[in-house]
Amino acid sequence: MTVVVGARCSDGIVVGADSISTSANGRNPLIQIRSDDKIRIVRDQAIVVGSGSIGLAQRFEHLVGRSIDGGVFNRCCHDCLFTVANEVREDFTGSGVHFAPQGHGYGFGAMVAAPIDGQAELIEFNTFDMQPERKTSLRHWVSMGSGQALADPFLAFISRVFWGEREPTVAAATVGLCWALEHAIQHAPGGVGLPLRIAVLRREEGVWRARLLSENELQEPRQHIAEIEARISRYAQEGIAAGAVQVSAPPTPPDVAVAQFSQVP
Repeated sequence: MTVVVGARCSDGIVVGADSISTSANGRNPLIQIRSDDKIRIVRDQAIVVGSGSIGLAQRFEHLVGRSIDGGVFNRCCHDCLFTVANEVREDFTGSGVHFAPQGHGYGFGAMVAAPIDGQAELIEFNTFDMQPERKTSLRHWVSMGSGQALADPFLAFISRVFWGEREPTVAAATVGLCWALEHAIQHAPGGVGLPLRIAVLRREEGVWRARLLSENELQEPRQHIAEIEARISRYAQEGIAAGAVQVSAPPTPPDVAVAQFSQVP
């Protein structure tokens, strides 16, 4: 069980996840274990995170690394994603991974942020059949995992209010994704938990590089979140209670104004 979030940015990609894994006996969950390696950095240039079986996540990471080494990520985006998805499905099916066509498919999904054909891309491999979806400027954020039902509406709010429904900067996305993760972790009935982890892909000295942010680097977005929440709280207590917004009467419709003028003697 997990919650994963990602955002395509004007200057890179940001991906975040919680740090709880569930040990299970088949489909029966047993215990929750802290897992700090949900987000993996592959070849210093790709961010990979899975939702579902840890074993499948490890195999997916290996296949992404092999594709990078084989030059697959230097091809056009369509060819790259077709190749990776095809190899993943062949690998899973070849070892007998169960696919439930009337249920949850493979029960595994993944998110990849990487330079493809020289451009930073955010790709969602859906949790049914691993079909890839490239995120665009119009659909620039994504979440997956057991916490998706909490993260998705919150990310829609963040995109509308804080990002103006446009691609945010890496800095703004880091704040927004941290906030969405904290919200999902705080209110989820179980299966997800702290600490949250954030990774960024951005250009450094002309080269796309991926790395995990340190705990110290996450202090600034947390401070921004605390200040935003404090300002909302102050407005609720002072602005709404004091009637700070002056609501004026709507203007008279033009046809009514003409009718009133025509009745003047």
